[in-house]
Amino acid sequence: MKILLLMGGDTEREVSLMSGKEVFKSLNLLGHQVVKVDGRDYKFLSHEDYKMDLIFNALHGGIGENGVLQGFFDDLKIPYTGSGVLASSLAMNKILAKKIFAESGINVAKDKLADINDVIEKDPMSRPYVLKPIDGGSSIDIEIIDKNFDTKILTAKKNKTNYFVEQFIEGKELSVAIIDNEILGIIEIKYVENFYNYNAKYKASETKYVLPKNISSIAREKLNKYALSAHKSLGCKGLTRADFILPITHPDDPVLLEINTLPGLTTHSLVPKIANNCGISYDNLIAKIIHGAIN
Repeated sequence: MKILLLMGGDTEREVSLMSGKEVFKSLNLLGHQVVKVDGRDYKFLSHEDYKMDLIFNALHGGIGENGVLQGFFDDLKIPYTGSGVLASSLAMNKILAKKIFAESGINVAKDKLADINDVIEKDPMSRPYVLKPIDGGSSIDIEIIDKNFDTKILTAKKNKTNYFVEQFIEGKELSVAIIDNEILGIIEIKYVENFYNYNAKYKASETKYVLPKNISSIAREKLNKYALSAHKSLGCKGLTRADFILPITHPDDPVLLEINTLPGLTTHSLVPKIANNCGISYDNLIAKIIHGAIN
């Protein structure tokens, strides 16, 4: 099969390049003819030379994940990996996605729209809380605002408005992977940072990924139920990853943080680790993603 591998881009570039590197090796091992294109040069996709059987989208964030390029792919009438236009745009807007999740009966954390100036001038909600970009990824630009946090640190970001604040919940952090409307598996993340930030995700050797043991059957059932419900409520396709907190105070009631329609595929990424725990090799995971996209 002739596959165009889209990677790099402008947002979360380093992670996307790492994902693309691993995907490229796997696609070659699987016997496909692969053309690599940097997401910064996506307009070249309309050129006749780039007429492919499939677009493997290894971009993260921005137009690669928010529905813009998905609409472009649809116009080209070329199959592509990941979710379509609507699901991609909904999932990228964390506030809107959380409203849909709540309406679907999924537990979500309390939140409130707030720009940086709001946080600097007066706490929008009781501390501790989390300051997040509405459309960010890879835990970039996230801050935990606890009792010791000096909001003056945020002054350099004060002109940025695309943020919201969310209740901080202490507990276990878990992720559930779904592929083609079926649960792939669950993983627990243990880290030394104060939260699972960019450094903990991609650079810290102390971060551990384990099969969740000390969780109840009720919690496990809800994790799977909520992840699948979130996937379907947005109309997602192919591979997604749902991220949860299992609160210390309510260990049977997981709280959904977000769903990721283009989860990382690096050697450090959660989905390949989940697949490996289920006996699915990286190459077989990539083959499953391709199979779902063309069928």
